[in-house]
Amino acid sequence: MQIYMKISSVSFDLFSSVMGITGLGLAWRIASVTYAIPAWPGETLIATGLLTFFVLILCQLLRLVRWHSPLRDEWRSRSRRNFFCAATISGFLLSSGVLPYSLKAACLLWIAAMGAQLFFLVCTFRRWVIDELEVHEISPVWLIPMVGNASPSFAGLALGFPGISKMMLFSAILCWALFMPLILWRIVFVRPSTPFTAMPGLAIMVSAPAVICVALSTLYGGMTEAALFMAWTALFFAVILLSLWRRMVPPFTRGWWGFTFPSTALASALIRVDSAQPSLLNHLLALGAITFASAIVCFVTLTAVVRLFSEPVNRRLA
Repeated sequence: MQIYMKISSVSFDLFSSVMGITGLGLAWRIASVTYAIPAWPGETLIATGLLTFFVLILCQLLRLVRWHSPLRDEWRSRSRRNFFCAATISGFLLSSGVLPYSLKAACLLWIAAMGAQLFFLVCTFRRWVIDELEVHEISPVWLIPMVGNASPSFAGLALGFPGISKMMLFSAILCWALFMPLILWRIVFVRPSTPFTAMPGLAIMVSAPAVICVALSTLYGGMTEAALFMAWTALFFAVILLSLWRRMVPPFTRGWWGFTFPSTALASALIRVDSAQPSLLNHLLALGAITFASAIVCFVTLTAVVRLFSEPVNRRLA
């Protein structure tokens, strides 16, 4: 029974841990190039993210074969279905992570993630069109598929897929521009308000423009005006959410992983801004962002590990 509960509780939202750990590794990698600091922290984090990714994939395969009922319920849930794209984003991040070591492995991860992303994206949009959604169901987690559309650009150009990378990125920008006003309208004007336990999900409003910024700078080989717009937009939302930290931080749950990737994506974007346009302000912002992201990822990881080995299964699932 305990094994059943453990495996059945490994839902797709836990891939946000891979996103956070790997995203921090990639941020440290670009920081090591920009600021001439040691590269081993970033490479160690990427290796940790890769190991975590394969463990979670194995758990999903076991759920599919042996305990498929919780997986089916997760897929049918309007809100939780969005987190399936967390696995594809993890795949794109890891593809970029392993690219310096193995072109074939990076290409395999990228192609697998692209196939899954397109499948999840089509299914998600179909359900949005077919289902009779309520206004209060609009949520920042709707941005996860948009982040997934921008992520192929991280390694797509180096792997020889510039066309589909641009296509996915442009669709991400379009969807972000369309959905972001709806999400802000729902948060500000619609009741009931966002539940306290779901507040970490608001951090996705930071990661979406930050990822688009990194994707644009990667595809176009520099910090364009559009990329700068996205970087400052991500920073704007980060400042707003930091000012609401008392409302943003519920008691620790697995939802806290939602804080990790947005902070690392913002750090990656601001480091690229500092590299392209060096100044004291940009330098302080970049160093502050990667320090903050490192602290968030380390704290959430350590707390999650301690809870994993110290609390009963039934409490862990809360």
